[in-house]
Amino acid sequence: MAALADRFSKGAGELVGRLGVRFVVSFAAIAGVLFTIYAFPFELFGAQRDWLHGYLVAYAHLAGGVLGLFERGLVVDGTLIQGRFAMQIVRNCDAADINIVFASALLAFPAPLLKKTPLLLAGIALLVAANVTRLCSLYYVGVYAPSWFKFAHEEVWPLLLVTFTVGVFVVCLQRLRPAAVSTGE
Repeated sequence: MAALADRFSKGAGELVGRLGVRFVVSFAAIAGVLFTIYAFPFELFGAQRDWLHGYLVAYAHLAGGVLGLFERGLVVDGTLIQGRFAMQIVRNCDAADINIVFASALLAFPAPLLKKTPLLLAGIALLVAANVTRLCSLYYVGVYAPSWFKFAHEEVWPLLLVTFTVGVFVVCLQRLRPAAVSTGE
């Protein structure tokens, strides 16, 4: 019986090792492609505007719409949010990096795409909501404590977003588990 247990344990370890390598390679490939698309300087090759400009404008309008519920006189002009404090939404203000890491990890995870798709969409929606919360809080940091803006923007919020992203990914993994494993049967 002990020999059978050792054999099973060795086989399971090899399977986990192969799945781990497959996950890492898939994650790196997917993330590499997505980060390349996101960061590629299309404007250097004749594009009139940054291809993400419309996306950044939409992000500014989304954050501005939420802020507008609490701030009278707030104006969103393109990627600029102006009120008692002015903020410009630029690349990296959209938290695309955490969206790319989350999407790459979830897509690389060995589970059926049909099960991952709703989790991917829900996860991205949660990350966008978290980033809009970040942008709104940064606006108010700029209004009430402008000397803390840089610290909140560059130190506090990136850590909070990464932590939140990991949490969303873990919840998604729990939803991908077969029922027999999650109930202990």
